Order: sequence, then C-alpha cells, then structure tokens
Amino acid sequence: MTALPPGWVACTLDDIKALAPYAIAGGPFGSDLVRADYVADGVPVIRGGNLGAGERRFYTEDLVFISEAKADQLARHTARPGDVVVTQRGTLEQVGLVPQGTPWRRFILSQSQMKITCNPGRVDPEYLYYWLLTPEVRDYVARHSITAGVPHTNLAILRATPVRLPPLEQQQAIARALGRIDARAALAESITDELDRLARLVFRAWFFEHVPTDSRARGELHASTSFAESALFPAAREPSAAGPLPSGWRALPLTACATYQNGTAFSGDDFGPDGRGRPIIKIAEIKRGITDMTRFAIDPPGARAIDDGDILMSWSGNPHTSIGTFLWYGGPAWLNQHIFKVIPPAPRWRAFTYCLLRELQPRFVELARSRQTTGLGHVSQKDMQTILVPRPPDALAEAFERRTAPIFARIAANGALLPVLARAREALLVKLTSGELADIALP
Repeated sequence: MTALPPGWVACTLDDIKALAPYAIAGGPFGSDLVRADYVADGVPVIRGGNLGAGERRFYTEDLVFISEAKADQLARHTARPGDVVVTQRGTLEQVGLVPQGTPWRRFILSQSQMKITCNPGRVDPEYLYYWLLTPEVRDYVARHSITAGVPHTNLAILRATPVRLPPLEQQQAIARALGRIDARAALAESITDELDRLARLVFRAWFFEHVPTDSRARGELHASTSFAESALFPAAREPSAAGPLPSGWRALPLTACATYQNGTAFSGDDFGPDGRGRPIIKIAEIKRGITDMTRFAIDPPGARAIDDGDILMSWSGNPHTSIGTFLWYGGPAWLNQHIFKVIPPAPRWRAFTYCLLRELQPRFVELARSRQTTGLGHVSQKDMQTILVPRPPDALAEAFERRTAPIFARIAANGALLPVLARAREALLVKLTSGELADIALP
C-alpha cells in the first residue's frame, strides 16, 4: 500500500469484521441447499445475480426463497441488512451491499457467495463496499484466486484482503461523495427504463394487441395514434399462422426480420497491451459499462465491430440475468461471442426491431431455461426460426420510428452520460481511497 495520511491505518478485512460468530462467512455446501429447497415465499437466498453496481448495490427482482425452518438449519450462512457480499466462484469482481428497508430481516448466502459483517465502530459498510471495488482489491483477488476449473476464492483469502482505512467520519464522507455520482447515474438509468417502457407500450398496442386496428373497425381513433397514423392501420383482421393479424400484414419467422451477426471468440493473442485499442464487450460491459476488468484489442482480424446505437442481443448465459436485448452507447468497440449484433433491414425498422426483441424477452428466457446446463442456457437462431411475429407494412414501421424518435434520442443522451459518470467515479474512487484527496473538504 502507499504511504498513509495521518489517522489512516492499513489492515485486513479480518481486522474490521464484527465481534460476533460468523462475521465473515461463506455459503453452504451445494448438497445443503438444492433447487428442491426453494419455496414460493420465505427467507431470500442471495445469488450472484442479486449483487448490483453503483447505487443499485443489490437487486431484489430475482430472489429465490427457502423456508424459515431451512434457513434456521443454515443459520451460520446468514447475511443481514448492512452486510457486504462478494462472489466466491465465477465472476469474482461482483460486490453487493444488502440493503436496509426490505421486507426481510435475514438472507441466506448461496454456495457461491461470501459476506462480511462490519464492526460499526471501525468501518462504514458503504465505504467497505466502495473499497472492494478499487483496482487495488481487484488486483489482489486476481492474484490470489484459484483458477483451476471455475475461478474461485475462499474465506482465508477474503479475510486477508488488504484495507486502507481512514477515520470513520472520513469513510462516511467518501461514501457520500461517491454515492452522489452513483445517484446521478441511477436517475439516468431510471429515466431510461421509463422511456423504454413507454416505447414498448406503444409498440405492444400497435403491433401485438392491434388496438388501432380494432378501434378503426369500430369507427374510433385510438389515443395512441394521430389521424394520419390511424389511417395506416387496416380496419379488419384476418387469419394467419401467428393468429388474427390486421389485413395485409404477414407472419414471418423472427430470423427473417433482421440480420443476427454473432460476436467474436477472442483469444489471449488478440488482447492489446496496456488497455490500448477498443474495448471487448461482454454481457458485463453491456450492463455495467467499461471497467478496469474490461479487455481491449487493437485490430483483431475478423472481429465484429459495434458503435453507439447498435442493437445487441445476448443469447447465452444465465437465463434470468444474461439473456436480453440492449442498446449500446459505449462508443466504438468489439463484440464478444454469445452476443448478436442485430441489424434491421432498413433504418426505419430500428425502433420496431428493438421493441420486438424486448417484447419477446419472456420467450427467450424460457427457451434458454429449456437448454440450461450448469447454470447457463442459450437461444439459437434455429430457436428463433420457430417464433412467428407480425410484420406490418414499411409505412407503419416508419410511423413508429417517427413516433418514438424523441424517446430514443433521450435514451441515447442518457446512454452517453453513463460512461462519463462511470469514468468519473472510477477516477474519484482511486483518489479518495488512496488518501490523495484526504485534505479536501468532503460533503
């Protein structure tokens, strides 16, 4: 570690854990917690997909549960609000903070997670959350992880994790400063999610529920359309292989509605030195942006290039956390394997194509689950050939493109802002936790 400012100390996680049994603990053996133990409601189990990033330090949308009795049996593997959770196996850089204010007073760790209960007199949990995201700690984990088979670590390595610890009041000030950047990013993400939802509501009404067509059949104007837009919809439906569609529309396989170009399988020889070149985009980069864990390549032969505004579809991975459709706004990059770059047949079909794939997300998740092995699933183009979708005339796709253009322009602006905020936080994180800015007044 670097020279410390006055009042700072160098220690380990073991030094700052709570003075209670199992303050640092891992999950149970796999045989002690199996899928058959899951119930509809009860005590939630923390899995890797629940660990967040930025202000969303923990996700509760995809929790699974076990009974109170089973949780009592696994009491030594309990995590509570305020505990910091890290991944033990797989994607080792994941860190989360169990939130306050949820309906649950306790959680159980999965086999692949570990937790730290902090000594409140020595360390602020939010500061520790941020500290574990520093390049210094990630380098420690990379150097000490066990790479045979699935990358993993253990409790002994976790306990010995180095910590640079300022006085408690300064820890809290550092956490507040970093939290403000995260809060701004969270606001942009929240606005984007709401705009995305609005665009998909219009899409569903026009192209899946056929509400404007049914309204015209009754001689009415639907609220989602102008008079000019309404005139583009027929006033009747007719049978098709995909069910009753507006007259003149076609039912086509999903693969006929766009071009799906797979990303590149990169090898060690493709990676550029010192982070030079373009970033290689995996599902982690799509969800969290470019980080110090991102690999770069200068000009790998045959690599799939992407740029701002491209539609990406992740077709392999955890069905609930990896499979999905996204808009990329991280600048020029190379696309990793297991992700499609989706190219609409013409620019006027871009909004339609994106919303169509988002609308089909539940189908993709079920397809991936049906092929799931060892936690992974996939959706192939052969699967996508079996999905029939409505194909309206070009004029309607163009009308939808115009209607949603302001929405996607704002989404693009937010998408461009998020990498800026992420870079600012990464830079500030290093300066604050190194003590470089120890003398300035923090909020």
